[in-house]
Amino acid sequence: MILPGKISDFAGEWILFRTIRDAKAGQVVEADGTAHLRPDGNGLIYDEEVILRIPGQKEMKGTRRYLWRAIGDNIEIQFDDGRYFHSLNLGLPNASDHHDCPPDSYDAAYDFSAWPVWSVRWIVSGPRKSYEMDTKYRLR
Repeated sequence: MILPGKISDFAGEWILFRTIRDAKAGQVVEADGTAHLRPDGNGLIYDEEVILRIPGQKEMKGTRRYLWRAIGDNIEIQFDDGRYFHSLNLGLPNASDHHDCPPDSYDAAYDFSAWPVWSVRWIVSGPRKSYEMDTKYRLR
């Protein structure tokens, strides 16, 4: 089994497909687009651009930026302002982490077992949010 072993394994342009099952809104949102991971001297910058399809609404563009930093055998993922978000272990077929954003909580489960195709599932719960978000990535 081939697995990503270093942060540079993620550098490049990825095509992504996302499904968000929102229990609070009672709807399924879909998105597709790209994630560009490029070196910045401190790790990688993750820039995402997607087209969101929300039932009953016009398609809309969404963007997101994260900072990926190598910390030993882990990748620390930060918000674009440098605040810690979560981390994942490299060299394993699966990695998971938890992020608190009171009053909500976020649980991530990464799957690298089909590398270079990989995915992440977020389960978000709390009084304001209740959704599962699955994103699958493959190299362009």
